[in-house]
Amino acid sequence: MQEPLPLSWTKAALARPVYRHRFLHFSRTTWVTFADLPFRYTLPDVHADLEARFPGGFLVRGCSHGVAAFLSRNGGGVLKTGAEALLYPQNDHFGKRSLAALVRQAGKKGKTVEVPLDGDNLTRLSELLREGRHGSKPQLEHVFRTFPCSRCRCFAFVSGSGTWMAAMTVTVRGKRCAHTELMVKRAESPSCIMEGLVGGVFGILGEEGVREWSLGEVPFLLSLSGKASSARFDEILLAVTAGFSRHVYDAGGLYRFKNKFAPRWRDVYLCANRRLSLQTFVDLAIETRYARLLAHGVGEAFKSPFGFVQPTAKT
Repeated sequence: MQEPLPLSWTKAALARPVYRHRFLHFSRTTWVTFADLPFRYTLPDVHADLEARFPGGFLVRGCSHGVAAFLSRNGGGVLKTGAEALLYPQNDHFGKRSLAALVRQAGKKGKTVEVPLDGDNLTRLSELLREGRHGSKPQLEHVFRTFPCSRCRCFAFVSGSGTWMAAMTVTVRGKRCAHTELMVKRAESPSCIMEGLVGGVFGILGEEGVREWSLGEVPFLLSLSGKASSARFDEILLAVTAGFSRHVYDAGGLYRFKNKFAPRWRDVYLCANRRLSLQTFVDLAIETRYARLLAHGVGEAFKSPFGFVQPTAKT
């Protein structure tokens, strides 16, 4: 498979592919959430395999433009949903003076270390997720790997006293590519810690010969190409959803954080071997728990008479 793998998919020395999937009840199709593929598998191999395994239809998110084009040519439905931020260890992504200063500041408070995903560290990671900035909100599911995985690595930013100040998990997508899964910071940790963690992992992966590291997707990021988008119903629906959900999911803040590393942005698509429908989006909102996140945000907003009024940013 020469095209970049869908987000959170991996390639490994396997005899046969392993797929994780969820049946979508309203659209009556199957969402293939993650997969571990043999190195020899090509895009046509995956397509034929999925059509044979899921005759009722299948859905894959986090696809590259090439995968989307392939499925579209074969009668499938595609929708751009965002973009992923790509770093290349052979390039200088930390040359900006303000970013370099944040990394140096973080270095005075601790260091990045790789830790095994064993029982004790899984407990520490779970505690960090609960104590993070968004720990009290419903957590998204099936959009990145939250379960232990033999091809997942864990990196923690550890203080001098041994406290985990932040952590991230990284999936090895292939021999030279890696993808960020979880990224979490303790609520009381200084703001520079995440920059320090990214810098530390960037250095480790670069020394190992990794050529491409994805910081993951920013959803609803639809206008990077500068090209006018056709006014399809599903594109309008996605834009409306993005606008409504700003008070519960800060995609703009996520973009600003990742963009400070001067990444290359690559479009990300939702793809199916059949037409995408309104029922598909309802299913995904339920399965990912995005609907619960929205409901939580609405409930929190109504606790304040001005809950939906967003403060105006100062310029």
